[in-house]
Amino acid sequence: INTGKLGQFILNCQDDEDGGIADRPMDMPDVYHTFFGLCGLSLIGQLEKIGNKEGRNYRQIDPVFALPTDVVSRLGLKAQVIRNGGVDVEKRLQLHSILDI
Repeated sequence: INTGKLGQFILNCQDDEDGGIADRPMDMPDVYHTFFGLCGLSLIGQLEKIGNKEGRNYRQIDPVFALPTDVVSRLGLKAQVIRNGGVDVEKRLQLHSILDI
């Protein structure tokens, strides 16, 4: 996946006047696509870059539960993550149980 192009596509789906993210540029934004658009930007590292430029601190999203990582930790939510061939697991996944295959 070209994360730069994906991030730009999501940003192009923003409604600059009313806020929110649509499923495609120039469509009507909705809560569903706004939520998953922000999650997608977080998972590909684009949200952090945007926050750094704007002087904002956006919360990271847990890729398993699609919730902020601090909420997942506070609630004690755990999942099983499969690691293939000893490859390092992304930092956001390290709070979960890691199973090696």
